[in-house]
Amino acid sequence: MRIRISFLLVILIMSEAGNTAWAVAAMEPMAALKEPVDQVIALLKDPQYKGTDKLTLQQEKIMAVVARIFDFTEVSKRTVGRNWKDFSPQQRKEFADTFGDFLGFTYYKKVRDAYQGETVVYLSQELEGDDKAVVKTKIPRPAGDIPLEYRMFKQKETWRVYDVLIEGVSLVKNYRTQFNEILNKENPDQLIAKLKEKAALQRNNSGKAQ
Repeated sequence: MRIRISFLLVILIMSEAGNTAWAVAAMEPMAALKEPVDQVIALLKDPQYKGTDKLTLQQEKIMAVVARIFDFTEVSKRTVGRNWKDFSPQQRKEFADTFGDFLGFTYYKKVRDAYQGETVVYLSQELEGDDKAVVKTKIPRPAGDIPLEYRMFKQKETWRVYDVLIEGVSLVKNYRTQFNEILNKENPDQLIAKLKEKAALQRNNSGKAQ
Protein backbone atom coordinates (compact mmCIF):
# COMPACT_ATOMS: atom_id res chain seq x y z
CA MET A 1 0.00 0.00 0.00
CA ARG A 2 2.87 2.34 0.87
CA ILE A 3 4.52 1.81 -2.51
CA ARG A 4 1.24 2.41 -4.32
CA ILE A 5 0.45 5.67 -2.51
CA SER A 6 4.03 6.86 -3.00
CA PHE A 7 3.76 6.36 -6.74
CA LEU A 8 0.54 8.26 -6.77
CA LEU A 9 2.32 11.22 -5.22
CA VAL A 10 5.13 10.98 -7.74
CA ILE A 11 2.80 11.24 -10.71
CA LEU A 12 1.45 14.61 -9.67
CA ILE A 13 4.63 16.04 -8.20
CA MET A 14 6.50 15.16 -11.35
CA SER A 15 3.73 16.30 -13.62
CA GLU A 16 4.10 19.99 -13.00
CA ALA A 17 7.76 19.68 -13.95
CA GLY A 18 6.49 19.75 -17.51
CA ASN A 19 5.66 23.46 -17.27
CA THR A 20 9.32 24.34 -16.93
CA ALA A 21 10.94 21.46 -18.78
CA TRP A 22 8.76 22.07 -21.83
CA ALA A 23 9.71 25.72 -21.97
CA VAL A 24 13.45 25.47 -21.23
CA ALA A 25 15.03 23.19 -23.78
CA ALA A 26 18.57 23.01 -22.40
CA MET A 27 17.55 22.26 -18.80
CA GLU A 28 19.37 19.58 -16.82
CA PRO A 29 17.26 16.53 -15.92
CA MET A 30 17.22 17.25 -12.17
CA ALA A 31 16.23 20.85 -12.77
CA ALA A 32 13.44 19.67 -15.09
CA LEU A 33 11.95 17.88 -12.07
CA LYS A 34 12.96 20.21 -9.26
CA GLU A 35 11.89 23.71 -10.23
CA PRO A 36 8.14 23.13 -10.64
CA VAL A 37 7.67 21.07 -7.44
CA ASP A 38 6.60 24.10 -5.43
CA GLN A 39 3.96 24.88 -8.05
CA VAL A 40 2.45 21.42 -7.71
CA ILE A 41 2.41 21.59 -3.93
CA ALA A 42 0.72 24.99 -4.14
CA LEU A 43 -1.87 23.54 -6.49
CA LEU A 44 -2.59 20.65 -4.12
CA LYS A 45 -2.86 23.03 -1.15
CA ASP A 46 -4.84 25.74 -2.94
CA PRO A 47 -8.13 26.16 -1.02
CA GLN A 48 -10.04 27.01 -4.20
CA TYR A 49 -9.90 23.31 -5.11
CA LYS A 50 -11.26 22.03 -1.81
CA GLY A 51 -14.86 22.10 -2.98
CA THR A 52 -16.19 19.05 -4.80
CA ASP A 53 -17.27 21.23 -7.73
CA LYS A 54 -13.64 22.35 -8.26
CA LEU A 55 -12.01 18.93 -8.31
CA THR A 56 -12.47 18.44 -12.04
CA LEU A 57 -10.71 21.74 -12.76
CA GLN A 58 -7.81 20.79 -10.48
CA GLN A 59 -7.59 17.43 -12.18
CA GLU A 60 -7.56 18.95 -15.66
CA LYS A 61 -4.76 21.39 -14.77
CA ILE A 62 -2.56 18.63 -13.43
CA MET A 63 -3.32 16.06 -16.09
CA ALA A 64 -2.54 18.49 -18.91
CA VAL A 65 1.01 18.71 -17.60
CA VAL A 66 1.31 14.97 -16.90
CA ALA A 67 0.90 14.39 -20.63
CA ARG A 68 3.80 16.74 -21.36
CA ILE A 69 6.40 15.50 -18.86
CA PHE A 70 5.77 11.79 -19.52
CA ASP A 71 6.46 10.31 -22.92
CA PHE A 72 3.62 7.82 -22.91
CA THR A 73 4.68 6.35 -26.24
CA GLU A 74 8.04 5.42 -24.74
CA VAL A 75 6.39 4.25 -21.51
CA SER A 76 3.98 2.12 -23.53
CA LYS A 77 6.72 0.64 -25.71
CA ARG A 78 8.79 -0.36 -22.69
CA THR A 79 5.76 -1.63 -20.80
CA VAL A 80 4.49 -3.86 -23.60
CA GLY A 81 8.05 -5.03 -24.29
CA ARG A 82 8.54 -7.64 -26.99
CA ASN A 83 4.83 -7.55 -27.88
CA TRP A 84 5.20 -3.98 -29.18
CA LYS A 85 6.22 -5.37 -32.57
CA ASP A 86 2.77 -6.93 -32.90
CA PHE A 87 1.02 -3.54 -32.62
CA SER A 88 0.23 -1.63 -35.79
CA PRO A 89 1.11 2.11 -35.88
CA GLN A 90 -2.54 2.95 -35.18
CA GLN A 91 -2.69 0.47 -32.30
CA ARG A 92 0.51 1.90 -30.83
CA LYS A 93 -0.90 5.41 -30.84
CA GLU A 94 -4.25 4.30 -29.47
CA PHE A 95 -2.58 2.23 -26.74
CA ALA A 96 -0.25 5.07 -25.71
CA ASP A 97 -3.13 7.56 -25.53
CA THR A 98 -5.31 5.13 -23.60
CA PHE A 99 -2.53 4.06 -21.25
CA GLY A 100 -1.83 7.72 -20.48
CA ASP A 101 -5.46 8.25 -19.55
CA PHE A 102 -5.50 5.03 -17.56
CA LEU A 103 -2.48 5.99 -15.45
CA GLY A 104 -3.59 9.55 -14.89
CA PHE A 105 -7.21 8.92 -14.01
CA THR A 106 -6.38 5.84 -11.94
CA TYR A 107 -4.02 7.70 -9.67
CA TYR A 108 -5.27 11.29 -9.59
CA LYS A 109 -7.91 11.00 -6.89
CA LYS A 110 -5.75 8.78 -4.72
CA VAL A 111 -2.87 11.26 -4.91
CA ARG A 112 -5.18 14.12 -4.07
CA ASP A 113 -6.46 12.30 -1.01
CA ALA A 114 -3.09 10.85 0.07
CA TYR A 115 -1.02 14.05 -0.10
CA GLN A 116 0.37 14.86 3.36
CA GLY A 117 2.33 18.04 2.72
CA GLU A 118 5.55 16.23 1.81
CA THR A 119 8.59 17.90 0.30
CA VAL A 120 10.90 16.19 -2.17
CA VAL A 121 14.62 15.90 -1.39
CA TYR A 122 16.82 15.74 -4.50
CA LEU A 123 19.83 13.49 -4.01
CA SER A 124 21.64 13.15 -7.32
CA GLN A 125 21.46 12.94 -11.07
CA GLU A 126 23.44 10.44 -13.10
CA LEU A 127 23.87 10.98 -16.83
CA GLU A 128 23.99 7.86 -18.97
CA GLY A 129 25.49 9.08 -22.21
CA ASP A 130 24.11 12.18 -23.88
CA ASP A 131 20.44 11.32 -23.88
CA LYS A 132 19.59 9.33 -20.74
CA ALA A 133 19.67 10.12 -17.04
CA VAL A 134 18.63 8.84 -13.63
CA VAL A 135 17.46 11.35 -11.02
CA LYS A 136 17.35 10.04 -7.45
CA THR A 137 15.15 11.65 -4.82
CA LYS A 138 13.35 10.77 -1.62
CA ILE A 139 10.16 11.79 0.19
CA PRO A 140 10.74 12.05 3.95
CA ARG A 141 8.02 10.52 6.10
CA PRO A 142 7.94 9.75 9.83
CA ALA A 143 7.74 6.01 9.17
CA GLY A 144 10.79 6.15 6.90
CA ASP A 145 12.04 7.88 3.77
CA ILE A 146 10.56 6.77 0.46
CA PRO A 147 13.20 6.52 -2.31
CA LEU A 148 12.11 7.57 -5.78
CA GLU A 149 14.15 7.11 -8.92
CA TYR A 150 13.22 8.75 -12.21
CA ARG A 151 14.42 7.32 -15.52
CA MET A 152 14.54 10.04 -18.16
CA PHE A 153 15.64 10.54 -21.73
CA LYS A 154 16.25 13.60 -23.85
CA GLN A 155 13.79 14.15 -26.67
CA LYS A 156 14.44 17.16 -28.88
CA GLU A 157 16.52 18.78 -26.11
CA THR A 158 13.74 18.23 -23.56
CA TRP A 159 14.07 15.72 -20.73
CA ARG A 160 11.06 13.42 -20.41
CA VAL A 161 10.23 10.53 -18.10
CA TYR A 162 9.85 6.94 -19.27
CA ASP A 163 9.94 5.05 -15.96
CA VAL A 164 9.67 5.61 -12.20
CA LEU A 165 11.04 3.32 -9.51
CA ILE A 166 9.40 3.45 -6.08
CA GLU A 167 11.43 1.70 -3.40
CA GLY A 168 13.13 -0.19 -6.21
CA VAL A 169 9.88 -1.23 -7.93
CA SER A 170 9.67 -0.23 -11.61
CA LEU A 171 6.41 1.11 -13.01
CA VAL A 172 7.30 -0.29 -16.43
CA LYS A 173 8.12 -3.78 -15.18
CA ASN A 174 5.01 -3.89 -12.99
CA TYR A 175 2.65 -3.21 -15.89
CA ARG A 176 4.71 -5.30 -18.32
CA THR A 177 3.91 -8.40 -16.30
CA GLN A 178 0.18 -7.60 -16.29
CA PHE A 179 -0.02 -6.70 -19.97
CA ASN A 180 2.02 -9.70 -21.11
CA GLU A 181 -0.37 -12.02 -19.29
CA ILE A 182 -3.27 -10.47 -21.21
CA LEU A 183 -1.44 -10.47 -24.56
CA ASN A 184 -0.55 -14.13 -24.16
CA LYS A 185 -4.27 -14.85 -24.50
CA GLU A 186 -5.71 -11.85 -26.33
CA ASN A 187 -4.75 -9.43 -29.09
CA PRO A 188 -3.73 -5.74 -28.89
CA ASP A 189 -7.22 -4.49 -29.69
CA GLN A 190 -8.64 -6.46 -26.77
CA LEU A 191 -6.00 -5.06 -24.40
CA ILE A 192 -6.77 -1.53 -25.60
CA ALA A 193 -10.48 -2.13 -25.09
CA LYS A 194 -9.88 -3.25 -21.50
CA LEU A 195 -7.80 -0.14 -20.80
CA LYS A 196 -10.40 2.13 -22.37
CA GLU A 197 -13.08 0.64 -20.17
CA LYS A 198 -11.01 1.20 -17.03
CA ALA A 199 -9.98 4.72 -18.08
CA ALA A 200 -13.60 5.67 -18.76
CA LEU A 201 -14.64 4.39 -15.34
CA GLN A 202 -11.88 6.41 -13.67
CA ARG A 203 -12.82 9.51 -15.67
CA ASN A 204 -16.42 9.24 -14.47
CA ASN A 205 -15.38 8.84 -10.84
CA SER A 206 -12.34 11.13 -10.67
CA GLY A 207 -14.22 14.25 -9.69
CA LYS A 208 -15.99 12.59 -6.77
CA ALA A 209 -14.70 13.14 -3.26
CA GLN A 210 -14.16 10.14 -1.05
